[in-house]
Amino acid sequence: MQLPVFPLPVFLLPGGVTRLRIFEPRYKKLVSIATRDQGFALTVYKPDTEFEVSEWAAWVDIIDFYEEDGMLHIDVKAKSLVSLSEVHFDEDNLRFAQCQPINHWPEASSSESHIALADKLEEIFSLHGDIQSLYSDPQFQDPNWVCARFLELLPLSMEQKEVFVEPYSFDKAQNFLHTVMLG
Repeated sequence: MQLPVFPLPVFLLPGGVTRLRIFEPRYKKLVSIATRDQGFALTVYKPDTEFEVSEWAAWVDIIDFYEEDGMLHIDVKAKSLVSLSEVHFDEDNLRFAQCQPINHWPEASSSESHIALADKLEEIFSLHGDIQSLYSDPQFQDPNWVCARFLELLPLSMEQKEVFVEPYSFDKAQNFLHTVMLG
């Protein structure tokens, strides 16, 4: 499938939600296309690559929007990860790519480590209303969801975060988070 592509310094995994501010005409076009069709690909901005995009992206749907002072604010939710190929620009300088869904983490079962991380994430959500407001239905009981939200929130480099995009990196992610968040 072909999707419009939005490169940003944003890391988003399946189930993740973020708010974007849209003001450039080409990205207003992207929003128009995304609402009519199948969403868009939100990829990590890579300034040293030909099209400034990563090899993967979060395939997102627009779940909410509002306009304020001429700027469009959209909330997007990642439904899966996709690989990007055949990237190109259209006449409005909007990127498009062929997108193929890729597997992320297999379903994980709850553990003591997960419960401790979930409790810590709930505490963070309760202290930060701006984050909590993005998630109408948090999934604290889901180990994958909890680990993904931590990876999105932690102040790590994109290179450090991208290690956890690999399909079988869940155990590595959970162990890393347990060490960092719970000592």
